[in-house]
Amino acid sequence: MRSLFRIIRRYSLTVGLIILIILVSNGCLLAGILYFTAGQEGVKRYSRMSLEMMEQIGEELGKTKAGGIETKDGKTISQELYVLSEKGYQTLETSEFVWAMALNQEGETVWQWNLPPEIPKQYTIQDVAKFTRWYLQGYPVKVLISSDLLLVFGCDPNLISRFSLFISSGFVKHVPAYGKIVVLINLLVIILFILFFGYRFYGSMGPIAQGIEDLAAQKPVYLKEKGTIGELAGKLNETSRLLLSQNEALARRDFARTEWIAGVSHDIRTPLSLIVGHSDRLAKDESLTVENRMLAENIRRQSLIIRQLIADLNLTSKLAYQAQPLKKSRFLPACLVRSCVSDFYNEGLETGKDGEYEFEIITDDEMEQIQIEADEGLVMRALRNLLGNSIRHNPKGCQVTISLKRQSDFLVFLVEDTGSGIPEKVVDNMANPESPIHIMGLRLTEQIARAHGGKLEFIRRSGGGYDAGLWLPRQKNPC
Repeated sequence: MRSLFRIIRRYSLTVGLIILIILVSNGCLLAGILYFTAGQEGVKRYSRMSLEMMEQIGEELGKTKAGGIETKDGKTISQELYVLSEKGYQTLETSEFVWAMALNQEGETVWQWNLPPEIPKQYTIQDVAKFTRWYLQGYPVKVLISSDLLLVFGCDPNLISRFSLFISSGFVKHVPAYGKIVVLINLLVIILFILFFGYRFYGSMGPIAQGIEDLAAQKPVYLKEKGTIGELAGKLNETSRLLLSQNEALARRDFARTEWIAGVSHDIRTPLSLIVGHSDRLAKDESLTVENRMLAENIRRQSLIIRQLIADLNLTSKLAYQAQPLKKSRFLPACLVRSCVSDFYNEGLETGKDGEYEFEIITDDEMEQIQIEADEGLVMRALRNLLGNSIRHNPKGCQVTISLKRQSDFLVFLVEDTGSGIPEKVVDNMANPESPIHIMGLRLTEQIARAHGGKLEFIRRSGGGYDAGLWLPRQKNPC
């Protein structure tokens, strides 16, 4: 699982990298937009916040009586002085400004508040033009014309920065279009990354997927053990080698078992034939007592059962490993059913403890004309197993009904009886080869059906038990 964790970790990091690249690209794009727009808009926003305070301070700044200033040559120059009201000072204290001053028309400072010593008291028109657009002695400033004064407010340079940016009106008009372009670029970048990494992921995982498919098809897997999936490829290669080794061992075992069953069947056939023959002669010998003739007949019947079981065992072994070739021919299923029922009667159908066994065949004109192409001997064996199953599970006697029906492209041999039907435990153990329940006949019937491309179906009764249906591919042809 470490290789899987490594793959997940790698592609998680890849996804994170994609997101980071998109965020960085958007950040750069946003920085570019802010470079053209945010500075000026920030100034305007900041101005709107402080404009009201500046206007209030201008309203609270009033004139005093004219004073005089004596010059170097002994002359006296009159000068108007200004005083800020208490309310104005409160407004200054609560504002973001660190100092303030008022200049008259001549550029002289006629009022000041917290003015740093490095700030000049006299300004020319050029000086005013410079600091109103930029900084005054390192302080970003705000100005407001109030009556005949120019109010200058200094801001803290550690909190406020000032930029002088100009944006064309055409750019502002096209901002919505630029926004759409940004979204499209983001989508394009995402799609490109998805395609790129998806292609790389497919390229790296493609051999693994093919290896899994080959493994499921029991084909040898040889993957290159390198890169991110190297460990996972190695596990698949190892699994393939183990499966191939196990399949070879199973094939050798199955072949040996098939050969052993065939050999035992051949060795038993001769002595079993002698037992059947001698017991049949003894059963017909009138010089023996009735009891001894009945014992001989029982020996004959049980010997026939043993011979049938050996034949079934040999056949089911060959069908399981596809060692039994199908000898297909075209025949009439209706005729096959009647022949099978006749064989049961001719072989001496046993009488139940409380009743007899009867067979009923249900068919119609269409079923009489239908032919199928199959191994007639195997189909006869399968049908005999179904009929014998009904007899075996109903020792008190019953009526067995064989119906021929058409279902789409299949012909169905439906076998029903008036007895208990096939027990549920038998149906439940059909897929369990280790089941102690004797169901070799039904398993053989299912193998014969599958070998022909059909199936064995169990139909549940309302009162318990099951009936059986043998499905075989059909061909519709006249007799």
